[in-house]
Amino acid sequence: MKYQQKDIVEVSFLFPDGTYKPHPAIIVSNDQLQSDEDGMFYLVLITSNDWLNPQYSYPLTDDMIVGHSFSKNSVVKCQIIAGYIDRDVIRKLGSIKQKYFDEIVDKIILSIF
Repeated sequence: MKYQQKDIVEVSFLFPDGTYKPHPAIIVSNDQLQSDEDGMFYLVLITSNDWLNPQYSYPLTDDMIVGHSFSKNSVVKCQIIAGYIDRDVIRKLGSIKQKYFDEIVDKIILSIF
């Protein structure tokens, strides 16, 4: 298994208008799912664009992350989740600290369910 839960990776996200754009994202699915599903995992989008539906966003700062820093103010868009596999990852950027990961998962649950 190349990637783990809490890793921040870069992937080409598919947007509703049919375009793809590279974006960082956090792996939110657990490692067992990735093992059971031959490398498939679920990601939540990170972006610097928070103008659309900010009520679903979680602010992300560099002190929440290990191994990476963002050049712009960034947010996790807790309602934008997609499934990917290992080969879709452009590169690993770092990982998010457990405390903040737990808060993001709580925000995802509130946003979607």
